[in-house]
Amino acid sequence: MARRLLLRRSPWAAGDRAAHVVAAQEAPLSRHRRREVRVRRPALARQSEDPASAGRDCRGQSRAQADQLFSGRLGMSDLPARFDRNIRLFGEEGQRKLRATNVAVIGVGGLGSPLVQHLALLGVGGITLVDDEELDETNRNRFVGAVNDDPVPGSPKVELAARLVRKIDPTIRVTPIRASLISEEVFATVKQTDWIFGCFDEDGPRAILNELCAAYAKSYIDLASDVPEEGVYGGRICVAWQGGGCLHCLDALDRRDVEAYLSTDAEKAGRAAIYGVPVEVLRETGPSVSPINGVVSALAATEFMAAVTGMRQPQRLINYYGHVPKLTTAKPKPDCYYCKGIRGKPQDADAERFLRMPHLRERRRRETRRISEPVE
Repeated sequence: MARRLLLRRSPWAAGDRAAHVVAAQEAPLSRHRRREVRVRRPALARQSEDPASAGRDCRGQSRAQADQLFSGRLGMSDLPARFDRNIRLFGEEGQRKLRATNVAVIGVGGLGSPLVQHLALLGVGGITLVDDEELDETNRNRFVGAVNDDPVPGSPKVELAARLVRKIDPTIRVTPIRASLISEEVFATVKQTDWIFGCFDEDGPRAILNELCAAYAKSYIDLASDVPEEGVYGGRICVAWQGGGCLHCLDALDRRDVEAYLSTDAEKAGRAAIYGVPVEVLRETGPSVSPINGVVSALAATEFMAAVTGMRQPQRLINYYGHVPKLTTAKPKPDCYYCKGIRGKPQDADAERFLRMPHLRERRRRETRRISEPVE
């Protein structure tokens, strides 16, 4: 299937809107040989007054004493000790907010499975897993949670990810849904969930989920990794949160890919005849490895964590250039139709119209059958 070239625009091109990510406020500590030494000083665990958890000096206490003090406070809490190190970063209130949050991961593959692991370790309250595919042999290099004994065929990806969540924390409510995005069940799940994560290979599903989340005012994080050419690799995340940026106004979608996805088979064939692009070429897949996917999924989990716990506002767009390496961000365009025009207005958006396009479901069924067929 077609893969979008996420990294095709150079971050060093003149007029590029990208800017370096600044992790935290920098403060001068000392001067050495006339050169100012600066370190980043993030404000951590604002909710806690305990010096060990707030990242301050313990004023005469040894680290062991500080740890003992903090552990004592944790012991008086109803939160499990497994969240000790989480709470030291963003406080008990932040952990409770995570525990009260329900998320859905749509697309549980090479990107979705490491993301699921991060979400489970953070301690979210509920995780819904959506994917209609089974594990195949070529997934084993990057599917977090799959083991060598998992049969192929016969191992739905959502069940493998659900098993991973239960092994990490059996108290998390986990719901596997073996279905594609274009289904009534998944649309209903999006409407009932606090945060949505999309991990797709194509821009068509991204555009649909972006619009659906905007219509129902849902927070949406989209993840993508890519290897557009030899020696170039990386990915990006986009955070659509509170109407302040989305895939459209951050120029993270290829409109031609979206149009092709929404087209009928006859329209696709006509376009291929005009432009001379064989349909088989559009189905080709590229490289995909666990470390790159792991970086992208960790970036998404970090922005989610920062937003939910109140540590800071999330970055709207983060581009990861793994071959450099480099991280950049960008700002959304103002007056976005999806962020401002239809956000929280499901009747005006009518995102359910995608459910009334039977060719989308039929094509996905064919693709799923083709993927599950053994390679001769």
